[in-house]
Order: sequence, then C-alpha cells, then structure tokens
Amino acid sequence: MICSNCKQETVPALFCHACDAYLPNPTAGAKAGVARRLGALVLDNIVIWFFFFAVLFISAGVGAAVGGRDAGAGGFFFTFFWAAVAYTIFALWFLAQGKTPGKWLVGIRAADKSNGNSPGLGRMLVREIIGKFFSGIILGLGYLWAIFDKDAQAWHDKIAGTVVLRQPAPQKQ
Repeated sequence: MICSNCKQETVPALFCHACDAYLPNPTAGAKAGVARRLGALVLDNIVIWFFFFAVLFISAGVGAAVGGRDAGAGGFFFTFFWAAVAYTIFALWFLAQGKTPGKWLVGIRAADKSNGNSPGLGRMLVREIIGKFFSGIILGLGYLWAIFDKDAQAWHDKIAGTVVLRQPAPQKQ
C-alpha cells in the first residue's frame, strides 16, 4: 500500500508507518468527530449519575426494609457495595471492547492506532484513568486538543496509542 501523504510503501493499517498520516480503512471505521466524542462523554456522565442515584434509592429502600429505622445503614451499605461491584464489572466488560456506555450509545469505539483492533482492557484502563486524568488536569486542555489535532486525538488517546473510530457499517452478504 502506498501512503497518499509521503508516497512511501506502508503496510495496510490506520496510520502510515513512515509519516504517521491517517489512512482511511472502511473495515475498521472512519475517525469519529469531536461532537460525537463529546456526546459520548456527556452520556457517560449521565449514565453513571443515573446509576448512582438509582442504586442510592434502591439501597435506601432495601436498608429500611431489611433493618427498619435503626438498622437501615447496614442494609444500605451492603446493597450499595454490591451494586458498585456490579457496575465495575459492567464497565470493565465495556472497556475490554474499547468502549464505554456513552461510546456504545453513539456508535463509536477506541481502537489501537496501529491496526484498528480493540486496544484491550489494559490500554483502555490506562486511557480512561491515567490518560483522562492528564487530559483534564490543566483546564481540560487535553480534551480540547482533539479539536486542533490532525487525527482528532486527545491527550489520553496519544498516551494510550488509540484513535476513536465510528463503528464500521455492517457488511452485506
């Protein structure tokens, strides 16, 4: 494959190995725009707060039902703990696929920059925890970076070696 930017031979991938230019690959998906990524971030926050308050109210109800007025705190914390464990498992399942609930809802995913495959759970944890910490630490400059970056990568994408892609269209058979 010849890179359209540097005109050098490169292996088929999302980015040229010589000049790091984006090479469209319809089977992997097209780069996701900043607006779609922002929508996913907003939806992720809505999902987690909705889940938190739903669990809070359910835990309070269970705590009151199990222990009455005096012993309600034990039931509340028991229910809240197990709900937090369930949400963590749910979130790790999404991350292993290169997604978050918000990304899934808007049809995008994080992909390995070198080949377009899922980056795996370890790199997604680096991206979501460490990378997003650094993206947000200086007034959110790392998030805004995606607006001006030629590959629409925020700092957390650069740290983890990922790019955010729209889901490819299903192949007709």
